[in-house]
Amino acid sequence: MTQVVLDTAGGSVGGAARWRYELDAYLATGASRPAVIGRSRRLTPAWLIRRESKARGAGLVVAANSASFAFGGSERRVLLRNALHFLYPDESHLLRTLPRGFSAQIPVVRGLLSRADLIVAPSSAMAERVRFHAPAVRDRITVRAHPASPAGPRRLAERPFVLMPVVPAPYKDLGWPLLALLDAIARTGLDLQVVVTAAREQLPPALAAHPAVEARGTISTAATAELWRSAAAAFFPCTVEAFGYPLAEARIHGVPVLSPDGELAREIAGRALVPYRRGDRDDLAAALERCSEPVSPEPHVFDAGDYFQWLLGERSTGGGP
Repeated sequence: MTQVVLDTAGGSVGGAARWRYELDAYLATGASRPAVIGRSRRLTPAWLIRRESKARGAGLVVAANSASFAFGGSERRVLLRNALHFLYPDESHLLRTLPRGFSAQIPVVRGLLSRADLIVAPSSAMAERVRFHAPAVRDRITVRAHPASPAGPRRLAERPFVLMPVVPAPYKDLGWPLLALLDAIARTGLDLQVVVTAAREQLPPALAAHPAVEARGTISTAATAELWRSAAAAFFPCTVEAFGYPLAEARIHGVPVLSPDGELAREIAGRALVPYRRGDRDDLAAALERCSEPVSPEPHVFDAGDYFQWLLGERSTGGGP
């Protein structure tokens, strides 16, 4: 009998890819051998049905893609990773910017929560979203931050740059935050480049042509890690996030990260957070100047070994960052 089945179907970029990078590194140690299914698969209704047969007879089944198993396994765990499935009423307008099929996912994800024995939210803010929409399962929710391991010690680039690690999406307007950052750089007089993990064609033409902007496009997790090691600061104008991997990356590498002040940013970024008031350009410029203050890295705060041993049922301890 297969003891543990782990479904990794779903998103292939952004936080999902970062999480799988940590999973693969952990599995390479040989410390655990779950049956991993769903690699390179989209999370479709057909897959949700098919995977149930693969989980038949398993002891523990883990869905790492927000959609809990319905019947397979003696114990079912689900990892929630998309805050868009749990928008508050004043955020519902964001659904108009998403593909039509996304709205159909929401009742499925929420409905399957009733079949889960343990619901894992990666932040307290995400847990509150789930409790708001699914109060009946509130006692099954636990907060456990995603795993994040540093690529190595910092090695600053010859020309200082601010890393803007974004995955372009319909609900994310990259234009005005990037414009605000460039304005802050101009106000402070700092000689800073801005490295954006988006393609030039994904930016407004005027910003794509700006001499201080380097658009790298979509790059691998390993390449992004090297940027974290060499960045002078980071800029993460998060909107709706379940976790916000850039906040965690900043913390483990010791990179000051500019982000709007809020519960999620404070919880995940810790001492690396350099907060500013959203929409206040004067405050953003002042925050940018504070990024010259050193930040001590916390390389083990999101320890992958502890996380996966716990998630895969090998350790009973829980907890967040």
